[in-house]
Amino acid sequence: MEIIVLKQVAMVISIVMASSNSVYAPEVEAHDNPEDWILEEVAGIGEPAIPWSPSYNVRTSIAIDSNDLPHIAFRNVETREISYSHKDSTGKWHTETVVSADIGGTGVALALDLEDRPVICYRNMTTPAMPWLSCAFSEGSGWRHVTVDPAPWTGYMISLTIDYQNRSHVAYCVPGGDTKYAWWNGASWNISVLRDRVVGTTDGLSMDLDSLNRPHVALLSMMPGSNERGLWLYRLNGTKWDKEVIDPSHSRQIYTIDLNETDTPYVATVNPSRKVPILMYKDGVSWRTRYVDLGARAGFGSFLFDSDGGPHLAYTDRNHYDLRYAHTENGTWMNETVDSEGLVGLLPSVATDNNNNPHISYLDLTDRRLMYATKKKQIKAVIDIDPDTLNPLSRGKWITCYIELPPEYDPKDINASTILLMDALSPELNPKYGFVRSEESYIVDHDGNGIYERMVKFDRQKVIALLDPGDAVTLTVTGQLNDGTGFQGSDTIRVVHGPTAHVDNFTDRFTPQRQADSSGMSGCRFFVSAFRTSAD
Repeated sequence: MEIIVLKQVAMVISIVMASSNSVYAPEVEAHDNPEDWILEEVAGIGEPAIPWSPSYNVRTSIAIDSNDLPHIAFRNVETREISYSHKDSTGKWHTETVVSADIGGTGVALALDLEDRPVICYRNMTTPAMPWLSCAFSEGSGWRHVTVDPAPWTGYMISLTIDYQNRSHVAYCVPGGDTKYAWWNGASWNISVLRDRVVGTTDGLSMDLDSLNRPHVALLSMMPGSNERGLWLYRLNGTKWDKEVIDPSHSRQIYTIDLNETDTPYVATVNPSRKVPILMYKDGVSWRTRYVDLGARAGFGSFLFDSDGGPHLAYTDRNHYDLRYAHTENGTWMNETVDSEGLVGLLPSVATDNNNNPHISYLDLTDRRLMYATKKKQIKAVIDIDPDTLNPLSRGKWITCYIELPPEYDPKDINASTILLMDALSPELNPKYGFVRSEESYIVDHDGNGIYERMVKFDRQKVIALLDPGDAVTLTVTGQLNDGTGFQGSDTIRVVHGPTAHVDNFTDRFTPQRQADSSGMSGCRFFVSAFRTSAD
C-alpha cells in the first residue's frame, strides 16, 4: 500500500520569544540548504502495518566512532528484527542482523565502547507475554547476548551510555511499573529502582553521566493522578537518588538529557502548548527554557552537545513530516530542513564526530528505508593552476590543475567526477587520455614538497570562455572525496585580454621593429620570414 504525502514547499521563518534568562542569544534563523547535506539510503525497514504510529520502541540509534564513521541500530517494522549497520572507510554500508525475527526486539539503544565496538540494548521478545531487558555485545565474529534484567516487561524506554571505564549504564522502565537503573561492574549487573510505581509511572526517559560517572535521568510522567506528574530530574548521590521537578505541567515527550562541560543538565523536549522543540536547563536555582524552532510542530527528536559545548538537535517537523536540524552559530540558533522528500524524518537520532560535524539517522516511511544524513565536510585544498598566465591565442590544449589536500587526506580518494572549476567546468575524464587512466600520471608530487597531489586537466578554450581578463584572476576549484567530504581551494593567475594578446603577438612576430641607426635617426626594419610563401 503506497503512502502518499502532500508536501508544501515553503521556508518557515522562526520568530523567537525574547527572554532575559536565555543561555544563548535570542536570535533564531531559519534557512533551507539541502545541498549542504549528504543523504544516503542505508537499509530497508520492512512494510509497516497500516495505520502505523511511530514509537521509540522502533526508533533509530546512531553513534560515531573514533574515525568519524557512523554506526546505526534499528528495528525492522515488519519482522521485528533488530539490525546493525555501519559504514567502512571506503564509504560502503554493511548491515547485519543482531536479533532474529523469531526472537524479535524493541526499544533499540546503541553505544560504542572505548574500542569502537557496538553495544545494543533492547527489549527481548522471546516470550512476547513477558519480555525482558537484554544487551548484545559485538565480538567480531558475532554477537554475545546477555540478560540485564530478567524481570517481566522490563526494557521499556531504554537509555544507554558507556563511561570512561568502558562500563555500560542503562536506564529503563516497566510500563505502568517501576523505573530502574542498571550498570555493569565488570562481573554482573547492579540494578536499583530509582522511582517505584507508587510514586509515578514513566512515559519517557533519558539518561546521561556526569564527569564522575554518576547518572542523571530525566523522567516524564503524563498519567493523571501520578504523584510526580510532569518532567523530573533524578540524580544518583551515593546510594540515594535525589530528585527535583523541572516542570510539573509538562506533557510532551523527552528527546534527550545531556550534561555540558560543567555538568549542568539540559533536557531537550517539546513545549506542551506551542508543540515546538525547546531546551530546558538549570540556571542557578531555577529551570529556564530556550525555544529552538518556533516554525516547527515537533515530533520525536534527539539532542546532544558536541565537544566544544555546541548544541545539536534533530527532530521531526510534523507540519510536513520533514527532518529538521538546529544548532547554534555565534550564539544564534540556526534551524533548517535536512530532508523533505516524502514521509521522512521519523525517529531521528543525532551524534557528532571529532570535528563536531552532525550525523543523523532516521526513517523514511515513504520508501521504507533507514536513512543517514550528514553535513558535507569542507576541507581546504591547495590549488596550483598551470600556466600562471593564460593567453587566449596560445596553441595549448589544456589547463593543468594540481590539487593538494591536507596531509591526513589521500589524493587518491578524490572523486574526479565531482571536480568543478568555477562551479561550472568539469575536467577531462575520457580514459583515452593517459593522464586520466594512469594513476602514475595523475597522482604526482608536482611541487616536490613530499605531499602528493591529484592532477586534472581542463579544456583550455572552455576555461578561457569562463574568465574575464585581469592581472589577478582567482580560479576556484571544488570537489568531493569518495566519502562525501568536500574540498575547495583557489589559485590566482593572469589572464591576458584577447585583442591585446593579438596585438602583442603580432608585434612580436610580424610587425616592423624600430631601431636607431648610426646617425640617430629612427628607421623601420621588417622581419619577413614569417610571411614566406612556397614561391620563395
